[in-house]
Amino acid sequence: MAKQRVGYFEDREDPEAQCSRCRLCELICAFHHHQVGNPRRGKIKVIALGKGVDIPVVCLNCGDAPCMNICPTGALYREERDGMVLVRSDVCIGCAMCVSVCPAGAITLDLVEGTAAKCDLCGGEPRCVAYCPAKVLRLTDAELVSGKRMRRFARSLVHAEDGRDGSSP
Repeated sequence: MAKQRVGYFEDREDPEAQCSRCRLCELICAFHHHQVGNPRRGKIKVIALGKGVDIPVVCLNCGDAPCMNICPTGALYREERDGMVLVRSDVCIGCAMCVSVCPAGAITLDLVEGTAAKCDLCGGEPRCVAYCPAKVLRLTDAELVSGKRMRRFARSLVHAEDGRDGSSP
């Protein structure tokens, strides 16, 4: 089975097909995993890039996952069945080394449990995808996320602070 992840697919020309900044994905995730209405406990994070541009941040399940490589206890591991990088909370010591090396910024520390937290696709049926009102979150094969989309996202990050939209090549 191909590696899967939650992908963010927006259409800059269609305001209805962009992150609406509702943060429902964070809330649904927190409720699903911890039965609490605290979005900070969610394993998906929405970051504000400025000027009304928000982007959901999700794990890329990197091929050579730096988080796994740096983990001193082996708490981060790759599931053989589908290639997802997961966290063994009972082994994690909360050192945050994985947080510091994650290229996507998708790993956080759950301050209540004191362990690393990252998307686990809700066991194959990600709730963030099901409840996203703008329908910009989708379950996709990790390998199919194009380099073009990654470059466009990187441009939007770089240009967010200087006021440009990053849409030019």
